[in-house]
Amino acid sequence: MKRRGKSKHEDGYGKGEASIAVDDDVLLDEAALQERMLDTFRAPNYRPPELPSTAQEVLVLSQNPEVEVDKVVELLENDQMLAAQVLRVAGSPAYAGAAKIDSLSGALMRLGLKTVRDVVLEVAMNLRVFRCEAYAAPMERLRKHSQATAHLCRVVCKYSSSVEAEFAFLCGLLHDVGIAGILLALGETPRGKTPPDLTILWPAIHEAHTEAGGLMAQLWDMPAELQWVLDAHHRVEIEGYPHPLAAAVCLAEHLASELGSGLVPLPPEDDEADSETCAGLETYPGTDRSGPVALDRAREALGLTAQTWELLEKDAATQLEKMREGEA
Repeated sequence: MKRRGKSKHEDGYGKGEASIAVDDDVLLDEAALQERMLDTFRAPNYRPPELPSTAQEVLVLSQNPEVEVDKVVELLENDQMLAAQVLRVAGSPAYAGAAKIDSLSGALMRLGLKTVRDVVLEVAMNLRVFRCEAYAAPMERLRKHSQATAHLCRVVCKYSSSVEAEFAFLCGLLHDVGIAGILLALGETPRGKTPPDLTILWPAIHEAHTEAGGLMAQLWDMPAELQWVLDAHHRVEIEGYPHPLAAAVCLAEHLASELGSGLVPLPPEDDEADSETCAGLETYPGTDRSGPVALDRAREALGLTAQTWELLEKDAATQLEKMREGEA
């Protein structure tokens, strides 16, 4: 690995270094504002929020089919927060078996390495990436949207033999990490200054977030395929060809939005989100949404018929309802 994450007790754990200066001249030009945002992520000195070293190493180990269970357990034992979450998920109703899980090795055997990897990365994202004091409410909405999309990626994969589901959850979880990175950078204002109002920034954020997300994933040393998917999830095609994982994320995000778990809130009669949470998003309903051409391309890429899509929608609604019950 080229870049190691910070361990829990190291200085700088969970912190990135970036800021976006927004002045009046830039605000007048959406294209200039988009370039200002992307220049931040392209800069040689840009550092995304640091992930725990444990999460980084579990990600690497998960790509080795011959990794020993004891090695993964040893890593998790060094981070109590991550270990506790793995045990919690292993004992949840979704994975509960006849025997009670009371050890990390038992949790790993029940969940499998890929699911443990997904749990560890989800916790790591929540520790820092989806946290921003300046924009706490929209960031929390983004966190929930990203989690919903991740779980719905697994649902989409059930209905298509065209997609390799190994990284589907991670692609869904990280698909909008570029928005998180932009909000974090916008929130890094000098002491005494107020962070910019997001109300007029969302169109530029939307245009910049896919490339920003791909750049962040590259700096985290995420698998190359995952980087490509983050950059292409709204257009589906990579180098002129539809990519199955990009198609799965595109459709999962669409379903999450249609079912009330989108970044942009539904109309007031369908969504109780207040104006603070919306942070101006209600003015731009197209933010973080894929167009009809991309959606049709995604369904075609995965071989989803109208009948299959109808079944998938029902399954997605059931999955989100279970998630919401678990959070209540």
